[in-house]
Formats: sequence, C-alpha cells, structure tokens
Amino acid sequence: MDTLDKIRRKIAIYIVDYSIEWSDILFNGLECSEPFYIKKFANGEEFINYLKTEKLSKRITHVALIGYTFYDEKNQTLMNGIEILESLKKIKPFVNAIMLANEDEQEYGGYVKKLGAVAVINKDDSALLRINNHIALLFSKQALAQRKKDFKIALYIWIGTIIIMASYLLIGYYLI
Repeated sequence: MDTLDKIRRKIAIYIVDYSIEWSDILFNGLECSEPFYIKKFANGEEFINYLKTEKLSKRITHVALIGYTFYDEKNQTLMNGIEILESLKKIKPFVNAIMLANEDEQEYGGYVKKLGAVAVINKDDSALLRINNHIALLFSKQALAQRKKDFKIALYIWIGTIIIMASYLLIGYYLI
C-alpha cells in the first residue's frame, strides 16, 4: 500500500465473515464520506493474525464487521464471532466491532455488547444502511475526540510559548 494512501485513509473496515456472499455485498456496498480501506477475512484466525502483525494507527477509525459462525472445509466449527471479539478487544481494544447476526443468532446481542461490540446488526435488506450509519457515527465521535486532543496540545504549546516569552521579557527588563 502506498504511503500517501495510508495518510489519506481515515477509516479502515475489516470484514470477518464466513459467508462469501455477505462479504461481497458488504465489500461492494459500504459507502463512507471519508476515504476508507476495506480488507476481507474468511475466518477469525486470519483476522487475529493480521491484528497481531500489523501496526494500526489510533488516529484512523477502525471498524471490524464480525459474523458469528465460521466453518472449515470439513464443516467443523472454527473460532466463533464471540471468541473473535474477545481476542480483538485483548489485542487492539481501540478497534470498534459491529457484530453481524443471522436470524437464529440474535440472542447473543446483549452479551457481545458487554464484551465491547458497538452494535449487533441483522443480516437483512437494511443491514448496509445501518452499517454505514454506524461507521459514520463512529468516525464522527473519533474525529471529535481527536480534535479535542489536538486543541489541548495546541493550547499547552501556546501557554508554554507565552510563559517563555514573558520570562525573557522579565529577565531582559531586570538586566537593564
């Protein structure tokens, strides 16, 4: 990835879903007003390994869209969405997680919110709209927090500059 693209990118979206159809729908249907980057993962193990090896900037809004159930070629259950969420919050707690639920997986909603998921969204016709809205809201919150942080830093620098200038003036006044 080009360095300039990394600088311009403000939102990173990670799709972690077993369903190839849903991954493609999300990959092609997500829209953001800010520059964004999407990466797809077929299972939680790939995603967790990616998080462990990559250095993620906290100045970028990171959103993981995580499905609940994952199977391998032999139809055996792999790391499920709850385990992925738990690992995500241990490795990179600043990454926002949105859980994607089928009709039979909605009962986990309260539990995953306790674990740190921002939302639980059903995989239906309005899922893209709701995901886009959540991503926009998460970006706005992080941008506001970053502006506050930048303002405080600028204020401290300004106050420090005033103190240094005043001390030079006082020292110069007493030396004359």
